[in-house]
Amino acid sequence: LASPELGGPAWPHRVQGKLNGRQCVVIDPPKHLHVRREQCYNLTPLLAQGANTLELRFTSKPDKPRDEPEESYCVGVVLTRPRSVASIIARIRTRSRETVSSGRARVERLLRHVADHEAGQGDECKVTGTFGRTLKPLCPVSHCPIEEAAIGRQCNHVQVFDLQAYVAVNQRMRSLDKRWTCPVCSLALRPDDVILDPFAQGILDTLRGDEELVEAIVFNEDCTWSTVSAVKEDERNGHDDDGGGNGGQAAELIDLSDSE
Repeated sequence: LASPELGGPAWPHRVQGKLNGRQCVVIDPPKHLHVRREQCYNLTPLLAQGANTLELRFTSKPDKPRDEPEESYCVGVVLTRPRSVASIIARIRTRSRETVSSGRARVERLLRHVADHEAGQGDECKVTGTFGRTLKPLCPVSHCPIEEAAIGRQCNHVQVFDLQAYVAVNQRMRSLDKRWTCPVCSLALRPDDVILDPFAQGILDTLRGDEELVEAIVFNEDCTWSTVSAVKEDERNGHDDDGGGNGGQAAELIDLSDSE
């Protein structure tokens, strides 16, 4: 708490904790060149009915200068409930109120701001992410075709991601500080702020089965769209491994050595 704002997870040199007199937390000093990650401790088995006492003992670095002030930390005990991937996805589906019309209106608004920005007419709504007018059919999380299009409620980009992949990957992420962020613009994105995107879903459904052949969907200012092919340049030019780009003719070898 050296500054008015919390700067993320931090630890004393060593921490020992007891709950109702029984050891519950042990954070050892970091190993050389090792960064300590966030850890979750299940305190439920040590809880007693009624009042409970949590004791934490912080130990400073042994080489800490005497004139250096003691550091202060904010410690919180959080009541949580385990939720499966299926239950989180079901909750998002139930709470999402986005329609095809509202999804299209959101994209139209973003496209207008992109056009205004390109024309130098203003940038009141900064477009997050690097996609601008394009929507890729492959999920930025799994790199597989998007099955169920989702996006953050406050996100300002056209690109969507796959709901199943987003929830499953974030739930398994070890670094708690990096969990639940948008895979497109990196803004904080909790599950309750994720919505389905029926407008993008309808476009992606028209490409079902051909996602590997489409590099991106490009929107025009009027929200009409076209696709950019993902076919490799050498395939478009008709090159193959046998011909080596020479129309299938065998290459002529010329001996440039000094010997006869």
